[in-house]
Amino acid sequence: MDAPSGPDATLRSSRNPSLADLVAALAAAAALLPLTIVEVLGAAPSNPGWTTVVIGLFVLLHAAAALRRRSPIGGIFVASVIMLALTAASLPGSPTVAVLLPSSVVYLVFVFTAAESGTRLADVAAIALGLAGAAMMTAVAIAHDAVDAIASEPGAIITLAGFLVASIGAAWALGRSRLELRRARAARELAREQGAELRLQREREAAADERRRLGRDLHDVVSHSLAVMVAQAEASRLLLGRDDARARISIEHVVSTGRSAMSDMRGLVAVLAAPTGDAEHGAAPMEPSPGLADLPELVARATAPGRAAAFEELGSPRQVSPGTELTVYRIVQESLTNILKHTDPPTRSIVRLEWGVDVVDVVVEDDGGGGRAPADRHDGRGIRGMRERARQLDGTLESGPIVGGGWRTRLSLPSAPMEMVP
Repeated sequence: MDAPSGPDATLRSSRNPSLADLVAALAAAAALLPLTIVEVLGAAPSNPGWTTVVIGLFVLLHAAAALRRRSPIGGIFVASVIMLALTAASLPGSPTVAVLLPSSVVYLVFVFTAAESGTRLADVAAIALGLAGAAMMTAVAIAHDAVDAIASEPGAIITLAGFLVASIGAAWALGRSRLELRRARAARELAREQGAELRLQREREAAADERRRLGRDLHDVVSHSLAVMVAQAEASRLLLGRDDARARISIEHVVSTGRSAMSDMRGLVAVLAAPTGDAEHGAAPMEPSPGLADLPELVARATAPGRAAAFEELGSPRQVSPGTELTVYRIVQESLTNILKHTDPPTRSIVRLEWGVDVVDVVVEDDGGGGRAPADRHDGRGIRGMRERARQLDGTLESGPIVGGGWRTRLSLPSAPMEMVP
């Protein structure tokens, strides 16, 4: 069985007797027991049997007080049995009402301990046995010869009964109050621990999300740049000796694409390597995130001999959030990379940016060229990454083959109308 948890478990863990319990029991015995012994000896100097029993019972009561926390329910029952025995020793004919001697106050400590223990049985037993004991003590006091004066005055009887009941009730109420305070304190501590754990979990989730985001960006940058560089390098190899001017242009495309990829990667690595606010310690300055204005250049870099690519923009442009711009750019980048990877020249592709009333749509399609079967594009990290990017902005992404050949990727993102772009 699993160990109990929560505030009640914290309370139960403190039931073992402590040095404070021993000191408190000794202090109570030192303060009350001598007075009790003096009264017992004064009441029955010639009755050693009764004296020994009564003093022994009170000594046992004081001793049990030191161990009351080990078993609150057992403690209240043991104390009640001792008080019952003292009540029997106080019946008419006995030297004095022993149950009302000073050491009887120790019984209130057992009531208090049972009420604060958090155990329902001990709590109920404390108030029930305590009130029953108060009633018996009142009855014995009334019946005893030594309180004939009290019996002749109903007010005194009521005062005695009220004092005993109030003492039991006060001890029980203080115990319950202490219990509620400890529970509240334990609950606050548990809430703090859970809050700290929740914050740690959120930080871990945020770090995991950031790692996934950086992984997607690295994949997009490296995959696209390498695909473009390979395509341009192959074109330049074919053109060398036949059209050196166009071959030189292709080589320049390779160089510019490599430099752009290195710049993007330096920015991503700087996020991983440099602590927040550490730009003054050698961290490379962050480049602005690419956006919609960079799409024409992105499409141009995907153009090579045998690979025609065009960019179109329809509708009325407007400002959108940087996150939307970056998502559009990365999905177009991945789509162009897939075209370079999965088709062989000659091929034609088009990137179309369409502005709707409250959405922005991006369509990337190609004619298939002489490439492999379109099914090659269904799986892979790139497609999954595009869908995840779209889902994060409450958008949709459709990607699949076109009837008659080719492939189409369509992205639709919500975009509330904002200030028109000048």
